[in-house]
Amino acid sequence: MPGLIPHGAATTTVESASAAISLTEVANWDGKSQEIHKALTDAFDAKDYLECIKNLQARQIEPRLYINNLDKVSSHPTP
Repeated sequence: MPGLIPHGAATTTVESASAAISLTEVANWDGKSQEIHKALTDAFDAKDYLECIKNLQARQIEPRLYINNLDKVSSHPTP
């Protein structure tokens, strides 16, 4: 029958979250959370990463905070 999904067929699709969410987490990072590496991975994997990174201010992300926290992440131990 048209429109029916066969039993056992996968019915879910995986949509990546907007990079803006993860980039905001990086900009607001307290320097302690171990989740920062996941936030960066999620941002880089997001389909809209390039668009978000081009204009952080349009997404209410302070570019200076984001860049400063990237520097901190590079010296933050990976769990």
